Amino acid sequence: MAIECKIIPEQDVVSYCIDKYQNGYTKGLTTGIKKLDPHYTFRKGELTIMTGFANIGKTTTQLFLMMMASKLYNWKWLMYCPENEPVGDLMIDIAEMYCGKTADKDYSDRINTSEFLEAIFWAYEHFTVLVFNETPTVENVLEVCSACLKDNKYDGISIDPLNDLKATSNKNKYDYYYDALSNIRRFIKKHNVLFYLVVHPGTAANRLRNDDGSRPAPNMSDVEYGAMFGNRADNFIVFHRNPQSDKWNVTEIHVQKVKFQKLVGVPTPQPDPVCLFYSYKKRRFGYLNENGTLIDPIQETVKKTPTNAIF
Repeated sequence: MAIECKIIPEQDVVSYCIDKYQNGYTKGLTTGIKKLDPHYTFRKGELTIMTGFANIGKTTTQLFLMMMASKLYNWKWLMYCPENEPVGDLMIDIAEMYCGKTADKDYSDRINTSEFLEAIFWAYEHFTVLVFNETPTVENVLEVCSACLKDNKYDGISIDPLNDLKATSNKNKYDYYYDALSNIRRFIKKHNVLFYLVVHPGTAANRLRNDDGSRPAPNMSDVEYGAMFGNRADNFIVFHRNPQSDKWNVTEIHVQKVKFQKLVGVPTPQPDPVCLFYSYKKRRFGYLNENGTLIDPIQETVKKTPTNAIF
């Protein structure tokens, strides 16, 4: 099939430029995490690729960001996350984060029944999880997402991880990933959603150690075919944690690429990531403000919800 090409008429280009001059661009919305906002904000129509080592809390951190968008702007999400089935367990994790308490029956201060049910219904309303009877391809997931978007409004999509999806048998891995990213970008452009895509770093990066024995955070280049993923992403974020250290509850957010820096934020300096502090009791993250006080962003959304959300 021949590929069509066209030159955009001068009047169309001029009209576009005048519109942006008069009305401005759609800028990213606050994450509700003041330390993160200078580096990353929520902006629809973008592909954000995320990575991090196994068992450091990538999904939990991603869910936290997604929940902040849902709490602040009532965003709804479509998710494909086969590593986090059954779906009920994921809903309980979201409900615990929503309430700031555990649901574990062995704890006396756990969520009460009415709080638990309210949180579960809220989680199910805002997070729709796709379950397939066999491993799908990227195209399978995007087709189902497109069908869901015809009948319902969703603001964001999450595939966690890309590595779980089935590759087309007649393609080598490079071509498969390249086509997958191209299809995802076309999907984003068509539907104007925020798209989170989780990929795993390679084995070599997992073997590296700092002088103190801790494991350094991976980089874009540590992902298999990292240059391709880095080039195709609008934003590239690394989640990192050292579970065996005395800072086991500190999750570092390294924002390594931001394409539209005037609209979304600027990358974090290499030695200075944004740090979130996880409370196992509250099942939530917090951050330190300029005075050194630990702030609970989810609790802050209860006090005040921004009124300048753009949908």
